[in-house]
Amino acid sequence: MKVGIPRALLYYRYGSLWENYLRNLGVEVVLSPKTDEVILEQGLKCVSGEVCLPIKIVAGHLLYLKERVDAIFFPRLDWLYDGLYACPKMIGIVDVARMLLGEKVRLIAPSIKGNFTRAHLTAGLAVCANPVRVWQGWRRAVRSERGKRGRNEDNLPAAGRRTVALIGHFYNLNDEFIAGAIIRTFRQNGYEVITKESLPGRVLLNRSGFAHNIRWVYERELYNAFEYLLGRVDGFCMVVSMGCGPDSLVAEFMRSRAQRQGVPFLLLVIDEHTGIAGLVTRVEAFVELLNRRCLSRSGVAAGC
Repeated sequence: MKVGIPRALLYYRYGSLWENYLRNLGVEVVLSPKTDEVILEQGLKCVSGEVCLPIKIVAGHLLYLKERVDAIFFPRLDWLYDGLYACPKMIGIVDVARMLLGEKVRLIAPSIKGNFTRAHLTAGLAVCANPVRVWQGWRRAVRSERGKRGRNEDNLPAAGRRTVALIGHFYNLNDEFIAGAIIRTFRQNGYEVITKESLPGRVLLNRSGFAHNIRWVYERELYNAFEYLLGRVDGFCMVVSMGCGPDSLVAEFMRSRAQRQGVPFLLLVIDEHTGIAGLVTRVEAFVELLNRRCLSRSGVAAGC
């Protein structure tokens, strides 16, 4: 049995776990390729122009897999913990996927509603009728992931390094097609890039202070990362998809807070029309600002 996994959205956090799990159940896993212009164009043809770029992209990945697999593994994330929901578009794309795939391809789409494990065990039974093998396959996959991951402060840069915090969702920043040029430009100009994925879980899951008021699961992570890194980096660059309501709201709180602290903050709003040259130009201008600020603050000192 061939089961496809679209290389988009939740894949960039759980993809390795899903691949291990399905292979443990004897499934042949087929990944869609990395995002490119062709996949994006396919997605643009079949979803509303009002949805955000990641949703348009995942639609293209689904269509790529449609003719190549027997089923597609595409979990729906409703909420994870504390009653924190994913955005409505991320929840609703699973229903769009059912319409895109029709009757030809089976859609394995467990709903994750707080209990992450239960949803995946249910999905496993859809491809393997042996509950013991499903349970063992899941446990092996989870153990493997725990061994590879592990967020801790050791991932933060050493003192004196020029650093910029890149604030954005993992499904944007880890997609080369979306954020590759941004990350390369910072690095080519001598800046180390930090994302929230390098931070410890206790930071991202914090529910105190203003974070308690944020009711979207990944926006709370973004804000917690911002608060933790404020004062630890030279500046912030936030990547927001056009049409993302939750991000637009939280971004304004971050920008206002950064301005009060005197920390440079660049907001990049992207969609399918955003050109790489324009992004690079804006990042380079921001780098120049960071360099001048560093020089004016401490002169030509080590690390500046």
